[in-house]
Amino acid sequence: MANLVYTRVSTDDQSTQRQTHVLTEAGLSPSTEGVRFFSDPATSSKIPALRRAGFQELATYARPGDTLTVSELYRLCRDLADILAVRTWCQDHDVKLHVLSGALSGITDLAATDATTTMLVNVLISVGQFQRDLQNELTREGLAAAWAKGTTSGRRPQIARLGVLDDVRQAYRTGTSIAALAREHGVSRGAIRTAVADLLPNQPEKPTATTEPKTVIVEMPGKIARYLHGRDDLDEAQRHALRQGRTIRRGQGYSLHITATPETHHAMLHAAAPLNAKGASSADRKAHRIYSERLNNSAINRPDRSPDR
Repeated sequence: MANLVYTRVSTDDQSTQRQTHVLTEAGLSPSTEGVRFFSDPATSSKIPALRRAGFQELATYARPGDTLTVSELYRLCRDLADILAVRTWCQDHDVKLHVLSGALSGITDLAATDATTTMLVNVLISVGQFQRDLQNELTREGLAAAWAKGTTSGRRPQIARLGVLDDVRQAYRTGTSIAALAREHGVSRGAIRTAVADLLPNQPEKPTATTEPKTVIVEMPGKIARYLHGRDDLDEAQRHALRQGRTIRRGQGYSLHITATPETHHAMLHAAAPLNAKGASSADRKAHRIYSERLNNSAINRPDRSPDR
């Protein structure tokens, strides 16, 4: 009989360090005899467990009498329907289900068919689902209140829909910058570039003295952002870029959309070099590598691309 350990993270920016710690404390590691690890990296919990590649590999390997173990239940599934589907699969294949931490950790076998276990699973998972539904309801109410005050949300309108395409093109011809037009009409710079795309190659450069420094947007992994926030030797440009970064939630983690000059981006990458040094964790090195690759793939290293004007 084998112990089938399952791990999952929602994004590339997350690591399984916490799960591994809980599993190790329980005596479960890849080197432990009779233990087999299966994983679904960068996989959303919205995908039912039975449809994930890592779980399907586990299902192929499983034999009657094995135990499916997870550090926390939400790493396996989030809602009542999904956990019931997993319980049914475990029952059909004579596989025990065990959670090491959380509300259901005290139950030896979550797949057991006795009335008490079934009742506890249904109640506790339903409570968790209620909490998520309540949070969603509060979010909707907050959005409704904001809309009532005139606040808008969602994607900003495109130039053609605003009926100002001709005005934007004429303003651009007379020298108004893309950034200024975007601010004036409440749209993204990309929308302005699209509206004046055929004008870009022939637009004369403005004098160097009046040309704004070129900036690019690069997504910075949360691990890099947290490390840099703790540094006290960053210059004002770097601190400003971090403060103005737009937070993007990634499952349990996050990243920042940082708008800054290429020089500032490279300075922050250099400041985060200890995360890529010998002795750093694999998750830290991965975050540093991802940020570096995103810098290399951005407009920073594309000198043939027309700058914003």
